Amino acid sequence: MDISIIAQENIIKEKHLSRFFHVLKAGIDRTRTPISVIFISASDQGILRGRNEEEITVFLENKIRQSDLLCKLETPFEWCLILSQSGEEEANAFLQRLFSDENLPRSGQEDQLFSASVVEIGNSHVEFEAVVEKGRKSLASAQQSDVGPIEFVRDFKKKSTVNIKASILEENDILRNVIQTSLENLKIDGCQLEIKTFQDGYDFLQSDWYFSSHPHILIMNDILPRKNGLEVLHAVRQLPNNGKFVVFMMTQRNSEEDMIYAYESGVDEYLIKPFNLRLFEAQLKRVFERFWS
Repeated sequence: MDISIIAQENIIKEKHLSRFFHVLKAGIDRTRTPISVIFISASDQGILRGRNEEEITVFLENKIRQSDLLCKLETPFEWCLILSQSGEEEANAFLQRLFSDENLPRSGQEDQLFSASVVEIGNSHVEFEAVVEKGRKSLASAQQSDVGPIEFVRDFKKKSTVNIKASILEENDILRNVIQTSLENLKIDGCQLEIKTFQDGYDFLQSDWYFSSHPHILIMNDILPRKNGLEVLHAVRQLPNNGKFVVFMMTQRNSEEDMIYAYESGVDEYLIKPFNLRLFEAQLKRVFERFWS
């Protein structure tokens, strides 16, 4: 179907709104970035009697980005906007700018004639019908509110759980177990961790453990039997989806040349033995938070 028939100048028909919503929400879990659905209406349609809806629609169209969508709803003087890659804070800032714009059509009898509700979508499992129901109910509340013209629906903000893999490549049993315990004790909301340990790089490369799209934390010694850490590093950095790997390299080499070579080869964190375990755990937490956000 030619989308240009459905959407012209970023304006879509209400009957097609659900379809576009499902397309946009499909990328939320992959990008870890929410979208916001905004419902806007005239707070007093009687005051706006005789005003041209098209005039307001054109004004709204000129205010959104090319990646956003605008729909003129069938209810008089009501619109729906979908802001891609935007949470409720960005949506609120957009509305504040919109409602204070001197070019916003007004009746001349009130400073503020428009109300809005903002629904942030944080995961791809949300149903469009539920968004519409909650959004319209919140919009009706905003129209009657004395506090302000904008209300927020926070029922759908929760993000999906991120499945993260972790591999520990270390020949020394004690160090390998210490690192595994550190990983298991890290509790990060929204993250589910699967851990596997390997005594050398060859076993890791022979497994199918790393052939997935999940984010992958790779913690390995630079010196290993058969396949050393640098050989494993070169192998994973040749993969088409190598960006999913965050690589911690453990080593006793602390020369500037060694560290530069490791970073240029694709290492993300360089751990010089003996390293501080608390600092290592703090680095791991930062990686988890990056995956989560």
